[in-house]
Amino acid sequence: MKFIKTTIIGGLIFIVPLVIIAAVLGKALEIMKLVATPMGNRLPVDSIGGVAVGNLLALLGLALFCFVAGLIAKSRMAGKVYRSLDSMLLAIPGYAFIKGFTDSVTGNQETTASLVPVFVMFDDYEQIGFEVERLEQGKVVVYLPGAPSPWAGSVVYVSADRVKRLDLTLAQASSNIRRLGRGSRHFEEQIK
Repeated sequence: MKFIKTTIIGGLIFIVPLVIIAAVLGKALEIMKLVATPMGNRLPVDSIGGVAVGNLLALLGLALFCFVAGLIAKSRMAGKVYRSLDSMLLAIPGYAFIKGFTDSVTGNQETTASLVPVFVMFDDYEQIGFEVERLEQGKVVVYLPGAPSPWAGSVVYVSADRVKRLDLTLAQASSNIRRLGRGSRHFEEQIK
């Protein structure tokens, strides 16, 4: 039952951002068409390559809008707003893991460094986890994902000598967990 529950929650957490992005882009394209269609009607050409000129202008306008938004996003003020919003979102279960996963795919080193794949040694077994942070008292905060769904797990505090960093990306470690450990021989030397 837990597997079904965590898989549904993991799927939902994965799908919701995609649906939101699709809805926002769809709405933005509709708005751009309202502006671009009258402009396209004034041009002597009705279509280019079978696509209405109004639609092409709308897509071009949307791309230009996204480019300008990207320039604004790189500003110092936008960075401050993003960081404060990001810290509020960390309270949502699974957000930090999803953020770390997507940032490891896109190559964002700042967030990827906050979820480092590690091998945690317990008394009679070891487990792949993700180092979240190191505390001043010498303890390491580790997120231990469940298998086969790394979207749910538990947080443990262990001494630093029980944690060994792995030379894996977040995506590679998550893939190993989803495959129930199959393929571990590829990093076997690291877990000795």
